[in-house]
Amino acid sequence: MGPADIPSLEESRGAFRATLASADAEGVVRAFTGRIGVVLSGGGARGAYEAGALLAFQDAGLPTHIIAATSIGSVNAASYAARSESLTGNAEHLVASWLELTPGALGIEWTRYGWMLAGLIATSAGLGNLAYYLLTLAGVELRLHYPGLAWLALALAGASVLLFYPHLPYVWHVLAARLGRRPLDPDRRRLGVSVAANLLVGAFLVTSIASLHLNVAFNNLLRRHPLAMAAALAALGALRLVQQRHRGRLGRTWERIIRLSMHSGLFKNFERARYLRRAIPVERLRRSPIRIVFTATDLESGLARHFSNTPPAQLAADRGADQSFALEEVAAPDDLLPAIVASSALPITYEPIAVEGRLLSDGAVMGSQPIRPAIRLGADVLFLVLLEPSEGRRRETGTFVDVGTRALGILMHEHLRADLRDLTDVNRLCEGAARELRVPAEAVTIELGERRMRYVRPFVIRPDHPLALSIHDFGGPATPDAIASGYRDAAAQIRTFLDYARTARFDHARRVLRLMPFDLAAVQMAR
Repeated sequence: MGPADIPSLEESRGAFRATLASADAEGVVRAFTGRIGVVLSGGGARGAYEAGALLAFQDAGLPTHIIAATSIGSVNAASYAARSESLTGNAEHLVASWLELTPGALGIEWTRYGWMLAGLIATSAGLGNLAYYLLTLAGVELRLHYPGLAWLALALAGASVLLFYPHLPYVWHVLAARLGRRPLDPDRRRLGVSVAANLLVGAFLVTSIASLHLNVAFNNLLRRHPLAMAAALAALGALRLVQQRHRGRLGRTWERIIRLSMHSGLFKNFERARYLRRAIPVERLRRSPIRIVFTATDLESGLARHFSNTPPAQLAADRGADQSFALEEVAAPDDLLPAIVASSALPITYEPIAVEGRLLSDGAVMGSQPIRPAIRLGADVLFLVLLEPSEGRRRETGTFVDVGTRALGILMHEHLRADLRDLTDVNRLCEGAARELRVPAEAVTIELGERRMRYVRPFVIRPDHPLALSIHDFGGPATPDAIASGYRDAAAQIRTFLDYARTARFDHARRVLRLMPFDLAAVQMAR
């Protein structure tokens, strides 16, 4: 499958290309002297929207000098740059990959937990049968009048506990409050569910026990092992006493036991890394003239880590680049794939990985939009590709996984708002200074202490409505629509950019305005 398999996308491409031809887009882009940056964010399967946006950049022949990416944006950026030898990337293979992608190819394999459940069942069955064997040696015999009914009822009782466990204690909590005459206004709906759940579990247990016949050779047991029987009864009482007095310690013990089967992520990175190794020609990526910065999060220090396909010395030599950032905060590893895998290791979903001796995870933890790296590498214009609409964001809270990814989404959104607010404030400051100096805002650089600020024109590409894709819905039926939507929204912003590019000039000398803190306050008040 490829872009041609999406009818709405092909219609949009045809209309957009005709618009570009009539607007002399090629000539406008060739005359534009600014450095163009693209910012790609995180969002799991919603990254299909970014693939559509990159395809629009390709059709417009838009030179992409810098791509700052994190999370799924890192994967899209790497594929886009590696498939081209010019500043205009190639998104054809990327779009085709999104259309053919499956969760299994990325290691999202829920049957893993089926095997873990099978291991739990095998352990329980083994221990249960061992206990039964030891009981028979002691003269205790268990007989089932209706074995099929008994085992079925026991299985259903266990399944009921598994499904309704959170609801089971509530009815007993309400009863204890009533008996203790403590004030309590019970939740009627929750109470009803709790009563029904307890009745269901109780019915299955009674059915299974009713089929059980316990035959114990009491006379032989008492005659031969009187102390053993007394010890068993004493042990049961002691266990109950220990449970009451050492509830906290027992809870911590159970925590350690349960943690034995837990991992630092739902899924391993092996399948995903293998897929990306095949999908992204890493050596071609290193040769690409497009500067890419992949952002990851160092889980040990809590700081952002930046990796690039370009040596730091070359990044520092680019026009407008912050040399200290390029030389001190960006690394260019020999193998870029681990950096890409780490940058897109979404917490909870994937386990973090070790890169250069540090444990790294998704860069979205530090901010969904790596706006600052793009600016610090000298971008004059930024295309910000966002995966959430300004209003009506999706709310997925069905399981703890949904809650965790939703919480991360809120964190990313707040990072985004802060970065966009800073960018807007700096642009307004430059515009105010430009009016005083009677020059274009693009010609102004403001120095405030050691900080250098300049005007950066943003173009925001985002969907009008929430994308019909969940974080893990790779290969879902809504993927083609997300790609087509990304293309259309990017095409609209590219047309706006062409209007701006006709008059914007970044090749003239910059006017440097040095401000003291009180000058900054005065400019902001004048604004």
